Amino acid sequence: MNRAATAGSRVMQLTITTNSRTDLALVADDERLAFAADELGRYLAIITGAQFPVVAQAERAITLQIIGGVDEQHGWDIRPDGLTLFGADALGVLHAVYHFLEAHCGCRWLAEFDGGEIIPRHETLSVPCERVSFRPDFAQRAFTNYPDIDRRTVAMCDWMAKQRFNRFMIFANVEGALEQYEQLLQREVVARGLKVELGHHSCKYFVSPNEFFGTHPEYFALLAGARSPHGQLCTSNPEVVALVAERICGLMSAHPEIDTVGLWPNDGYGWCECERCLAREPQEPSLLWPGHPRRTDTVVQFVNEVAVLVAQEHPDRFLSALFYVNYVEPPRTTDLLPQVKAYVAPFQRCFRHPLEGDPNCRRPNAQYAELLRQWRRIVPGPLLVFEYLMLIDMLSAPYPLRGLLPQDFRFYRDLGVEGYVLEYRPEEWGPYGQHAHLIGGLSWNADLDVEACLAEHYADLYGPAAAEMAAFWAALAERFVQGGGCVHHYDLGYARRATHQLLRPALDHLGRALALAAASERRHRDAVEQAQVSAQLLLRLGHWQELAAGGRRGQYARADATAAADELLQFVQRQADSGAMFAPGIVARVGRERRPG
Repeated sequence: MNRAATAGSRVMQLTITTNSRTDLALVADDERLAFAADELGRYLAIITGAQFPVVAQAERAITLQIIGGVDEQHGWDIRPDGLTLFGADALGVLHAVYHFLEAHCGCRWLAEFDGGEIIPRHETLSVPCERVSFRPDFAQRAFTNYPDIDRRTVAMCDWMAKQRFNRFMIFANVEGALEQYEQLLQREVVARGLKVELGHHSCKYFVSPNEFFGTHPEYFALLAGARSPHGQLCTSNPEVVALVAERICGLMSAHPEIDTVGLWPNDGYGWCECERCLAREPQEPSLLWPGHPRRTDTVVQFVNEVAVLVAQEHPDRFLSALFYVNYVEPPRTTDLLPQVKAYVAPFQRCFRHPLEGDPNCRRPNAQYAELLRQWRRIVPGPLLVFEYLMLIDMLSAPYPLRGLLPQDFRFYRDLGVEGYVLEYRPEEWGPYGQHAHLIGGLSWNADLDVEACLAEHYADLYGPAAAEMAAFWAALAERFVQGGGCVHHYDLGYARRATHQLLRPALDHLGRALALAAASERRHRDAVEQAQVSAQLLLRLGHWQELAAGGRRGQYARADATAAADELLQFVQRQADSGAMFAPGIVARVGRERRPG
């Protein structure tokens, strides 16, 4: 629940500027608040035309203050003689700055991929007196790069801070990710006070086959009688435990801003079959992946052993462990240490239905919900979800989650989940950016009025075309999403329903939106045109999938499916820079599947 307390009169006002003049100065007596003070002064100058010098003290002041206490709390106290913006830490104060600028000055923090922030002009600015404070429903609100860190990641972290997200995870499994972070991102996240984590499938990062397999094959999994660089580590080998702990300690010493390091198995399977590893838990099928043996106790024992060694040098830091595929169910014999965060990944979930409570779902959503309940009962530290709600493997096809998101976030909040991390791709922000916007709101208040939130967002994003675009997305959700069956990001069969006939109401709204946006600002035209590209992509994807399904029945149908795949690829190549699709992923996937049968 979003917790806010309000007191004081809304009749009294604080006058900040009159005709671009002010007698208020900025006071920040903690060096950690330099960035927040600079941001507040810069934006107030843009809005009002007045200058707000930073001084040590002043009779009438806008004061920035770290209050400590409850983690993630922030707010403001507006009085006739001044204003205090406060937070539990430096990031909390920065959140108070951006939240105040949004709530009382009319700023809108759209992502660069949406055309960028909107800053109004108010040469005379007064705000009502009030004292308010805010605490999020989820303490951790994070994104991770997928795959690269580049200039767009810097823009993303700036947007994250303004939308009151608080953590960035470096994707350790991408070669050079830490170096990219150090070169491009480290200064930016440290200045803002964003919390930083290195995670994702990281065992390959800490014990690289290129570095160690030639000299220490015993560090790697024994598979079918031979050591292999292509599977997991030999997690029962004490030398592997010591090496990983040493490297994590070195990373933490070099990067004091990184408070958590994820020790996550490599993606896939390939678990060690040596005698010591097999003895770590009974050899029986996993719950959701019965073709593979369960390996949760193996993962927990390994992470715990490393965590004990790391705590000797860095007792104030965390490790994190991923629970996924054949190690998603809770352990039976080993308790997770309190200094280890638990990430549960509902990898095979359905995006048509919420995790909990829909009997029509044929995918393992209900099982994931029950597993999360079991994890909550046994995890002494933070319980987090590794989420797929930015739909990175659905070939950029538009698939609005407006019905699912509030149900899932209420379930997580009521269960006591502390937070999440989301993968995203900037290239496909067009179809999925609204998910990030909604998740930001639901993170602070899981009972958020989703329709009101979206209406405000669409007004900023689409301008005069907002009402028609709201109708477009609503019609797409009603006819394509709600009218369809279960959906998973590796099964494209759901797209066969995307026909002109089914989507006609949505396409009609889109056509009217294009006309309304034609004479508007460039940002509004671009946003509507991105949606047009998304709709065209969905129709082409649906046409190809329908022919591919029928193509198994005859030679001519197979030829038609191949032609449809070629047409889809040509469209993707033309629209690769539209901001509505991740073209390399589409090209690779269609290329693999373009000849059905």
